Amino acid sequence: MATRALIFDRDGVLTYFELVEAAAFFRPLLPISIWEMAREWQAFGEEQGFPTSVDHERSFFADFWDRERVRHNLSPAQYEALLTLDYTRFVRAFPDSQPALRHARQAGYRIGVLSNFSLASLDASLHAAGLADDIDTACAATVIGASKPARPAYEQIAAALGVEPEACLFFDDEPLCVEGARAAGMCAYLVDRHRQESDLAGNVIHSLAMLPALLTPR
Repeated sequence: MATRALIFDRDGVLTYFELVEAAAFFRPLLPISIWEMAREWQAFGEEQGFPTSVDHERSFFADFWDRERVRHNLSPAQYEALLTLDYTRFVRAFPDSQPALRHARQAGYRIGVLSNFSLASLDASLHAAGLADDIDTACAATVIGASKPARPAYEQIAAALGVEPEACLFFDDEPLCVEGARAAGMCAYLVDRHRQESDLAGNVIHSLAMLPALLTPR
């Protein structure tokens, strides 16, 4: 079946978090490192349940920062700064992401994002990274109720794009998620940005700049 849609993971494929800037932001606000804060955030989400909508996400963050305020005896100013934080300010697109998406769009492909991101604001993060205009639909695991590498996650993004899984070309930086896509019927590539060059025969690319080489003319 001819490829009609391209599906990308977000983190590690299209975007990354600017950790140096994030760490500098949190340093005067919390007496713990950004990594310790992330662990506390993950534990809170596992305990409370990660948000399944943008509205739920707002209350989720408010409850988390309130817990941090009590746990770490934060000042009112520190607490207020955390309450007003928009994490998407730290989301950055890799330099090759937008050109690859634009090429695919101009070639006539449908474009989707499938992420195991544990927040509901996947669309907002793609807007912040400057990529949203070239993406038709984005599915976050917490919203659709299915996560990679489970088959339903791939089936849902394909359905949202209006195509069969067999008509999708999938890109992820996690081998298990790539395997899950193949099991669902998709052609899938591992994106390994640590490599110096791609192995197209082995379905591994080191950059999204390789995308034009993978696509046949429409």
